[in-house]
Amino acid sequence: MQTGTDDDSDPAVERVRRGLAELAHDEDSAPDVPADVAARIGAALRAAGAPRHAVARPRLRRIHVLGLVAGLAAVTAGVIIGTSTLVRDPAPRFSQPGPTAERITVPRRPPAFPLTGPQLTGLLSALPDYGPLSDPRRRTACLEGLGHPATTPVLGALPVELTGRPAVVLLLPAGTDADILAVAVDAACHAAHGGLLAETVVARP
Repeated sequence: MQTGTDDDSDPAVERVRRGLAELAHDEDSAPDVPADVAARIGAALRAAGAPRHAVARPRLRRIHVLGLVAGLAAVTAGVIIGTSTLVRDPAPRFSQPGPTAERITVPRRPPAFPLTGPQLTGLLSALPDYGPLSDPRRRTACLEGLGHPATTPVLGALPVELTGRPAVVLLLPAGTDADILAVAVDAACHAAHGGLLAETVVARP
C-alpha cells in the first residue's frame, strides 16, 4: 500500500504547477504563453506521469534496536563459548590422579600344592606323620582354626616345606565320600589362625 501527499511529489513538477497556477490568477503577468511552448510543457507533464509517492518505511524504535543488539551479543557469546569448549582439552575422567603401581594390589596366587595326587593318595595307606602337630591339642586347635570340628578324623599327614617355611599336609574328609580334601597348613597354626597355605581335592583310589 502506498501513502503520500502533494508534498511528497516530484519537486520540479510541483514548482511548474505552482508557477502555472500563479500565472493563471495574475492579471498583470506576462502575455499568454505561445502554443508551442504550452504544448511542450503539457508533454513534459504527461511524460512525468502521476506523482510518485514514497513507500512509508517503519522506523525502528529504541527498544527494538536494544533488543537486536542484545540478541547479537547473546549469539556471539554462544559461538565463543561453544568454540572454546570444543578446542579445550577434555577434562580428566577422574578428579584425582589414577592409582599408581605402588597402590595396585595384585592378588597373590596360592602356591602350588607340595604333593601330587598319587603322593596324596599314597598317604592313605601310611601311618600319619604329624610332625610339629603331633600334640593332639595343637592338632585339634589347628583344625578349629581351619573351620573344621575338633572331632574331624585325619586320614593322613606328612611334614613338608612350603614357601620356605615348615608346614604339614593333612588329609581330611571332603564333601563326598569319593573325594579327599588335602590342606597344607603352617606348622605354627592354632585355633585363632588356621595358617592355611594351600589346599586341593583328590579322588579316592
